[in-house]
Amino acid sequence: PKQNYDETVPVMCCDTVNRGLSYGDGKIFLNQADTTLVALDMETGEVVWSDKRDDPKVGATSTAAAHVFKDKVIVGISGGEFGVRGYVQAYDFDGNVKYKAYSVGPDDEMLVDPEKTMSMLKPVGKDSSLKSWQGDQWKIGGGTTWGWYSYDPDLNQFYYGTGNPSTWNPVQRPGDNKWTMTLFGRDLDTGMAKWVYQMTPYDEWDYDGVNENILVDQNIKGKMRKMLVHFDRNGFAYTMDRETGELLVAEKFDPAVNWATGVNLKTGLPDRVAKYSTARNGEDVNTTGICPAALGTKDQQPAAFSPRTGLFYVPTNHVCMDYEPFEVEYVAGQPYVGATLSMYPPEGSTHLGNFIAWDAREGKIVWS
Repeated sequence: PKQNYDETVPVMCCDTVNRGLSYGDGKIFLNQADTTLVALDMETGEVVWSDKRDDPKVGATSTAAAHVFKDKVIVGISGGEFGVRGYVQAYDFDGNVKYKAYSVGPDDEMLVDPEKTMSMLKPVGKDSSLKSWQGDQWKIGGGTTWGWYSYDPDLNQFYYGTGNPSTWNPVQRPGDNKWTMTLFGRDLDTGMAKWVYQMTPYDEWDYDGVNENILVDQNIKGKMRKMLVHFDRNGFAYTMDRETGELLVAEKFDPAVNWATGVNLKTGLPDRVAKYSTARNGEDVNTTGICPAALGTKDQQPAAFSPRTGLFYVPTNHVCMDYEPFEVEYVAGQPYVGATLSMYPPEGSTHLGNFIAWDAREGKIVWS
């Protein structure tokens, strides 16, 4: 090779994952598992700068690719299964931190404006996250940002989803646990949240909301919309107006999904089915037949959009689970999971996946 950069980092949760490199300003950006962001000179391979932004000893890791948007490098954090509190961090090309925005906690630390940050077209209000947690549980509350980021240069907004709340045992963290399991639209220059939408309030099944957000412009009900389309692990596909955060469509993209019957477009809330509530059934009780499994109706495998057909093409999982939460104590650097689960095909099925064509304007499977 012309040049080689080789750094040894310890093995951490969860497997040796790296989701890729990015390029900008003559530099290659590598987001290492030990939370170090490295900028390499593209020609020589020399390290131009590096910054270690967190502590692997408390379970913080970094698996997502750094994303270059305009004059910023955006990076997230992993470690929700260790009680790591999620955030995104923005650098300039010289390695200066421009802002850091947490997923949960006080408004100023989340870069959320109580009056200007919207959810379902209404201001989120003061302490929107703090009010949704019991005590200080938010400090080890998860909402990590290990997935993908999208950017609209015309709106100068970037978009991403947050992961599960910690622990997997919902009994130990009553409340909606905002803003885990949430889609964020942020101003790239300032990091301020323009809008938020929580897909799975008070998650009881480990349905991380980090899957990619695909940005397209399409006509819905006679009106051109700047759309954001997100196929969530929870089994619902969401079509949002990416400028305002308005929820336009939310429908199941696998008929097997049963933890909720649907999503109320006025409130944005899922209509949950009590039978599949692991919180209601309680600790040390095995809740059976929940669909989808924690793996999700779609996990990390990305979907695609065809401007020719106007449809999305989605590789999906067709898997259900049994889920048993148990009490777990937080110890920094130790797994903070609090549930066991087993996965299998839905009743009457032998296959474990479907490949579907999806119309995000209607919320319908066109073929499978």
